[in-house]
Amino acid sequence: MISETAVEAARPAAQARRTASRLLAALGPLLVLLVMFVFLWITSPPFRTPTSLLLIGLEAAAIGVVAAGQTFVILTGGIDLSVEAMVSFSGVVAAILIAGTNIAGGQIAFGVPSVVAIAVALSAGLAIGMFQGTIITAFSMNPLIVTLGFRSILLGISLVATRGAGINIQRDEFLAFITGSIDVGSLRIPMPLIIALAIYALIWVVLRHTKFGRYTYAIGGNETAARLSGINVNVVKIFIYGISGLLASVGGILVMGRLVSGAYQNGTNMTLISVAAVVIGGTALTGGVGGIWGTLIGVFIIRIVEAGLVYLNVPSNAKEIVIGAIIVLAVMLDVIRRGEVKWLRFRRRPAL
Repeated sequence: MISETAVEAARPAAQARRTASRLLAALGPLLVLLVMFVFLWITSPPFRTPTSLLLIGLEAAAIGVVAAGQTFVILTGGIDLSVEAMVSFSGVVAAILIAGTNIAGGQIAFGVPSVVAIAVALSAGLAIGMFQGTIITAFSMNPLIVTLGFRSILLGISLVATRGAGINIQRDEFLAFITGSIDVGSLRIPMPLIIALAIYALIWVVLRHTKFGRYTYAIGGNETAARLSGINVNVVKIFIYGISGLLASVGGILVMGRLVSGAYQNGTNMTLISVAAVVIGGTALTGGVGGIWGTLIGVFIIRIVEAGLVYLNVPSNAKEIVIGAIIVLAVMLDVIRRGEVKWLRFRRRPAL
């Protein structure tokens, strides 16, 4: 029989282990990012240039915005597989309105001003996202099935509308501004990166300091308990899928503006990458646990891996292999983090 003194002495050690485990879970993605950064900094001189680092930031902007919306959905225990189609769809809608035609090689910039076209595209993304949320909640359907169906619908609309070709546009002042850069000393900070960081800051405020954010975590933690506590779960979910659709549309506009073309291929692989970034960043696929800044770290981890393949002269075809491996490892990490792998659990000594 262990004395009470011994039990009391063991408690601080157990608490310290739990604290260390929480810190590792919280800081793990950041440590991985720093290790990868230092490795490329040492092994690849071209990586060290400010231009290279800002280019990675530019590459991370659009997918970062998409992943921010995905974070909301996954925090509630759902998933949005339609985001890559929404990226393509919103870009195609805006490009057609700006160009004044849906014929590739036709008129260019004879349509509406870009600010109007972008407003229409973003409104469509918000409405479609909320419509998905309505279907999911009203009919108690699995979000995976609903969003997968809408992925096919939106890609099909984009393909039919463009006849499989990109709709080229010209940038007016507004589009040039949101896809341009701002000079800070000798550096040219990409405007899409600034937009993405502003969105992340806003979402952090919403998740941490508003009722809507608390409701999001509550639904993901225990939806039944959330309902019993008086939260209108259906309304919150509808708005969350609307946010995902809106932010995917923002990502689509950034991609369209950068490429100066709206095409159905613009969002390729963004669904997989966004989910991987969210999970790598510490958000549980079951919902209720995670945060927005972890998602941003996950996005940069993926983009630095892709950049590393280029700087280390790895064949470009290997990119798909690496992305697939990252996704599998991310989900595996999430399962391990939740303690669902019995043989990896630490055995606790029975209390005596």
